[in-house]
Amino acid sequence: MTTTPTKIYLAWLLRDAGTVELCHMGERGPLGIAWLDDVDQLLAQARDKAKTGNLFTTLHRIDPAALRDYIAEQRQVDPRKQPRTPDQAVTRFTRLFFDFDPVRPKGASSTDAELADAEIRAKGLRDKLLALDWPMPLTAMSGNGWHLQYRTALPNTLETTEQLRAIYQGLHGELSDDVVEFDRSVRNPARLCALYGSVKRKGQNAQDRPHRQSQCWIPSDWRQVHPRQVAALADYYARQPSTTRSNAAQAPQEPRTAVRVSGKGDYASLDVVRWFEAHDAYVGHLDGHKHGVRCPWSSEHSSPSPRSGSDSIIFEADGGWPGFHCHHAHCAGRDIRDVMRLWGDADAYCSSEFQPRRAA
Repeated sequence: MTTTPTKIYLAWLLRDAGTVELCHMGERGPLGIAWLDDVDQLLAQARDKAKTGNLFTTLHRIDPAALRDYIAEQRQVDPRKQPRTPDQAVTRFTRLFFDFDPVRPKGASSTDAELADAEIRAKGLRDKLLALDWPMPLTAMSGNGWHLQYRTALPNTLETTEQLRAIYQGLHGELSDDVVEFDRSVRNPARLCALYGSVKRKGQNAQDRPHRQSQCWIPSDWRQVHPRQVAALADYYARQPSTTRSNAAQAPQEPRTAVRVSGKGDYASLDVVRWFEAHDAYVGHLDGHKHGVRCPWSSEHSSPSPRSGSDSIIFEADGGWPGFHCHHAHCAGRDIRDVMRLWGDADAYCSSEFQPRRAA
């Protein structure tokens, strides 16, 4: 395990959650479960168990009294059972956890190409939410997929449950296809998440499908998402099903799948600003790495775009590909790959060619 990044991650987790369940999972279920509230003890136990199986933690604030009562009840029923944290013992959601898994054979690790597909999809959602003024999330490579974690503070109530259901169902419909799956099941309060820094072991450790050490990148200013931002996103997706059914009844369409990009350019080196300027679609700098642009599909919008270009935005590359997001409902789900397919000349604005990784 990589000690320093893992310790920083766990310190953030304990700060927000108070008590954390560490679950050591084998192929047939839990090998050991412990609840800890000290970062050094948590890290020491993780290091001790990291050589086998997989390590996971809870993400949300647990009520220790409710947890003790639940464990006592379960052990009366079956003393051999290792009970996990129940949903009802969680008092507050401290993370919005978004999980992107590439579609692949069951029980197998991801290939590098599959993992790259998940990275693009996760960073596309990050950029979309940045355009809605959400703060930067933690991003993580889980070993076989990619995660986003947003800090938050939402009570474990029926209202929050309904908000999360709307968001996760909406994002699943918008972002899942035959290439990458947005996991809508990870919204329950006692959900486990991979312990970043540990190795993810799934299936055989093969050259093309290796076991990988998970990693995470924490923003220097990791701010919380405000509850009103969560409520606004939930409200948006809660309104979508009736619109979708109405449109589907009027004009059936083929389901959208991911756009494959097979050019020669290294798209992490794509000068996205110069590219949009060349197509007379650049409006101006907004802030940071965000720029206002004219949407390539603006002629299809039901309402005109503002002159500021604030309804369609591009993001300069930040370790991955640059991003594109349009607020208009007509463009829901479109990202930078759709622009690449439409214009067909992105390679000309890359400073380097893509170099496939070679097996060691």
